Amino acid sequence: MTNRQLGIRLALLLLIVAAPILPFTLLWPGVVGVALFGVLVAVFAWISGGARVAIPVTVALALLGILGIVCRDHTWLLALILLLLGIGYGVAASRGIGSAVLQLPILVPYFMMRPPPLFTDGPAEVTPLYLLAVGVIVVLAGLWTVLVLRKAMGRRALKVVDVADPRAAIVHGTVLGVLSAIVVTIAQTSVTNLHWVWVTLTLYLLANPTGPVNAKKMLYRVLGTFAGFVVVGVLLLTGLPHLILVSLAVVSLWACLFFYVAKRPYWQYVVFLTITVVLMDSSDASTVVLDAERIGFTVLGALLAIGSSFVVNLLMFRRRHALADEA
Repeated sequence: MTNRQLGIRLALLLLIVAAPILPFTLLWPGVVGVALFGVLVAVFAWISGGARVAIPVTVALALLGILGIVCRDHTWLLALILLLLGIGYGVAASRGIGSAVLQLPILVPYFMMRPPPLFTDGPAEVTPLYLLAVGVIVVLAGLWTVLVLRKAMGRRALKVVDVADPRAAIVHGTVLGVLSAIVVTIAQTSVTNLHWVWVTLTLYLLANPTGPVNAKKMLYRVLGTFAGFVVVGVLLLTGLPHLILVSLAVVSLWACLFFYVAKRPYWQYVVFLTITVVLMDSSDASTVVLDAERIGFTVLGALLAIGSSFVVNLLMFRRRHALADEA
């Protein structure tokens, strides 16, 4: 299949996925934004392991998202959830399937920081009906996405990558969980309305628990992430309506999938993944303070990701060196 054929097929698939979702926006505001969470997690989980992986991961996002909303006023519970997500990601990465669950520690914090608007154009009113609707929409959007991918692309086997040191992957994931827990604790107990999710987003986008630190690849990941934030910043400054920005997130998702499936350089994929995820949370008006916060938290997330990678690799290198000396 040529790149042109691949791009056309992916575009058609996304149009088919979006077709039954978009009309509901006319009835209930916010449906597209919530459904996009299910679409995004289902797409990347399906790429990593087909329907058998995508379905449980989608359900997990719905349940964890609801849990994050319910616990949003209990900082220690949010910190515990993020810690466990980091450990879980590390365990999955140690088995070579980290990419299948990567969207969970990236997307769950968005539910914690601010419940996605639904049934209203303003802040969400969290009621039992709202929580049920969020879960149902995420799951149904994810299942529909999996069904379309399954019919159009056929079966897909679980993709397992080689892991240089499984123990290091678990340690790295745990460190990411600890850092995420610290970030949410500081954000929840200091200044309200901080967009701390940009720290955790950058942290996980740049992390690579499955192998040793590669300075060149890390540089490309950092540049790709920053490029994505720059593009989003420019789009938000134009004052485009939220619905258009969410629609652009779908276009960005198409580009993200194309670069991923076509096996282009990782930084190109990261650019559009960053744009997609951030545009999903574009309901805030762009201001100088917000843009500065976005840039600052991105820099902080990049520094934490780079620092944690080098520290974990240094510790594990010393451990392997000590074991070699004992042998």
